[in-house]
Amino acid sequence: MTRRTKKPAVRPELRRQWLYRNESLGESPPQIAKADGYDVRTVRSQLEIEVRERERREARVVVLRDALEKHYADLCTFGQKLDSHIIGKSGSLQMLREDPMWGALREHQSRSKIWKNLERWESLHEKIHELDAQLRVSLEEAVKSRTQLKYVVSVDKIGICSGIVDALSFHVAVTARGEMGLDKRASFRQTPAEEETTHIEYGAFTMGNIPNDQVEEAKNLVLTLLSEVTTWEQQLEMSRLATQLKKAQGNLHDDLLVIILRRIVPGRCKYCPA
Repeated sequence: MTRRTKKPAVRPELRRQWLYRNESLGESPPQIAKADGYDVRTVRSQLEIEVRERERREARVVVLRDALEKHYADLCTFGQKLDSHIIGKSGSLQMLREDPMWGALREHQSRSKIWKNLERWESLHEKIHELDAQLRVSLEEAVKSRTQLKYVVSVDKIGICSGIVDALSFHVAVTARGEMGLDKRASFRQTPAEEETTHIEYGAFTMGNIPNDQVEEAKNLVLTLLSEVTTWEQQLEMSRLATQLKKAQGNLHDDLLVIILRRIVPGRCKYCPA
């Protein structure tokens, strides 16, 4: 009696060929078994194994594709958050840096100009903040030297209050950005107050409770300083910084828009689906 030779284990490559021949070429398991010298039961079991393997691979592709789409969506959403933040008044990126997506986007776009421009944007905000603080000191000194009115901190006191500095500082900031200043969009509002004083507001800013016989002096002081402050060196420097900030914002917006609209972020990070 002839001894049967045990066939070697079926390799995955052969198993895939059998499935292709069965599904695409129409070969039945007995035909494959006869042609390749295998038991038909082996062929059938291997075909079942390969079908299950293919289903697992396809399921994994679907899961990975879904996870990758969500990962890209997270990166694009963070890009939108960055884009919204850079046009706001806050000059700090601290909270955004604490977001896990900051590190993820940086890994994906490690060579992007975004990071250098963000540092530039934040630095400009710091310079503007420092300049504004210096300007407020100069404005307070100018107010005190131009009038006999008492300079007060509380609006309940009689005298011209720090609201005038707020107004002048705001005026410098908006005109530095090329926007309409307070002198073009605000007016005085006067209401009688206690102790023969008049409560004066200029636009959204409170000037204080001014003695009735000094109301015109206070109003003229505000208008005079509004006119003069736009010629100060600090205002010219503020305009220069505002121009640079606007350019940095534009560059950042253009770079972030590519990420947001492309919807696929090249590169990899530690959060990428494996």
